[in-house]
Amino acid sequence: MVGLLLVFLLSIVTLSRSLSLGAVERYLLNKRLGDIQLKTREQFGLSLKTDKASDLVLIFPGAGGPDKFTDELETTLTTYLNKKKNNAPSFMNLFSADPKAKTVVKTLDWQDFRGSILTAAYDSEAFGEEVGSILCNQSIECNSIHCVGISVGAFAANACISILKKKRSENEPTANKPYLRLTLLDPFTSRGVGGSGYGNTYFGLEADYAEQYLNTDDPVPSTNEPLSLCTTYDVTGAPERDDFELPENESMHRWPLVYFARYGYKNSAGKILEHGKDGFPSRSSVILK
Repeated sequence: MVGLLLVFLLSIVTLSRSLSLGAVERYLLNKRLGDIQLKTREQFGLSLKTDKASDLVLIFPGAGGPDKFTDELETTLTTYLNKKKNNAPSFMNLFSADPKAKTVVKTLDWQDFRGSILTAAYDSEAFGEEVGSILCNQSIECNSIHCVGISVGAFAANACISILKKKRSENEPTANKPYLRLTLLDPFTSRGVGGSGYGNTYFGLEADYAEQYLNTDDPVPSTNEPLSLCTTYDVTGAPERDDFELPENESMHRWPLVYFARYGYKNSAGKILEHGKDGFPSRSSVILK
């Protein structure tokens, strides 16, 4: 009996790296989350090799996977950031060993790992943690890593940042490279049955800079409140929304993604931002657009 218990406890430590799972959650979800992390490594281990990237942007879609709007965001950021480097090297690029190194933008589709509504946040988080671990194990020498989380993909983006920050601190407690930025687009913030305050407690905690783009008049639960650890841009009343044609059977939950892909990125993409410095707002600030 003691031997079996030891094996079970070791499996928990090995398979699930989650920084915030309770004992009951570990017992109920350990095997599922462990399987997700193993499959993530199998499917994404090679595709995440970015040896020639000076900066990396990872887009984590919502539970429905990539769509035309995530494609638009990836294309826009890839074009804008690399054109910017070619014309006038950004602050980040000044410290690159290879001045011609590019910014790599990748959309990571995790929908095959998504389970039910009750497990989706955990599934997303497990995926993001493993992506962060893969990047750490590859010893990628990026100046910056920017994770963008959409809807429930926010759990993956935040988890990836958390793993990267932990590794950075272990290597050198005072290090600031890679710079870690988190952007959440109408993030789903509730996890499990009793985790309604999860996002407000953890989203942005380990990021050097964290921002949320918020829409408040859509029906998706736990997506309509500002997060205390992020700078929040409320785009509900943005005048640009008048020109947005909402796809059939969709809600304005989609709008923050579209806003960031078309307008929001322009003032900050590719920059080193610090809360409360150089005109950028502090955490918990809410800016109406």
